[in-house]
Amino acid sequence: MLTGLFSSQTNKTTLTVGVSVSAAELHVVAIDYDNSTVSLSSVSSVPFDPRQSLDKQVNDALTAFEKAPCRVSVVLSQDMYHMVQVEKPDVPEEDITTALPWTLGDLVPYDASNIVLDYIDYPVQTRTGAKKIDVFAAEKSSLSAVVESMSKKKGQTLTHIHTKEVLATEMVPDDDYARLLIIQESNSEPFLMIVRSRAIWLSRRLRGFVNKANGNADLSQLSDTLGLEIQRSMDFYESQLKQPPLKEILFKTQFDCMPVIERLKPFQPAAMNVFSPELDLSDVVDPSCHFALASALVAAREAH
Repeated sequence: MLTGLFSSQTNKTTLTVGVSVSAAELHVVAIDYDNSTVSLSSVSSVPFDPRQSLDKQVNDALTAFEKAPCRVSVVLSQDMYHMVQVEKPDVPEEDITTALPWTLGDLVPYDASNIVLDYIDYPVQTRTGAKKIDVFAAEKSSLSAVVESMSKKKGQTLTHIHTKEVLATEMVPDDDYARLLIIQESNSEPFLMIVRSRAIWLSRRLRGFVNKANGNADLSQLSDTLGLEIQRSMDFYESQLKQPPLKEILFKTQFDCMPVIERLKPFQPAAMNVFSPELDLSDVVDPSCHFALASALVAAREAH
């Protein structure tokens, strides 16, 4: 969760609304979470225009929830933030987020005075024993506008701002098996992750796949390109990080991934399957809304 903009607040409502920003839509999922029992309240998607202000569009999407108090969580689209890996600053834990804007330098396109960030620990140390962290950095001005506008809404409390990579770790079993995920939303480039024990061992954003996935490339070209990206990631995880082999490779894409899976299966020792997120209610919520659902579930769980 991106921090530094607000202090997480809780209220006594059981209603939590997750709003996920994608390339062309806002996906909105509302759940009731009471005594660890989850029920679906509503699901919707509305058009999103990246040229318009984020705060107004988020507030417009929440109009339907003005009559009852609720907590709200927002999931940023991937072009709204950068994920970079750096060595963990050698400062007290409470000072890390303060030190990071100056540490990132040219790694992100934001001035130190206009940046908001959070980080997660990387599960592997360097050969010298240094610790690394994955940093999520976003432009402060646009997110501050969202926080400020939400603070003026009676009964609606913004508690979380999520990134998609972190939420993806909530969609797989919390066990010691490594899984490679390929996730793509509509009109967006896919991203590739290796997740084990809810930790991110590798994360990469793939480029040049939107046109291929929309049918402008033949199956063999798409399969070969994806196969190369998968192999590179497996080599890094298994050879450079010296980790045991992957359990499975999972696809959650906008294109029909089954022909790609069938084409790649003979060359991959790991099982390959369509990614079915292990989330409450994921079977009754459209896949395009899974990030909004995951965000709402996390926000509701952490409020209790």
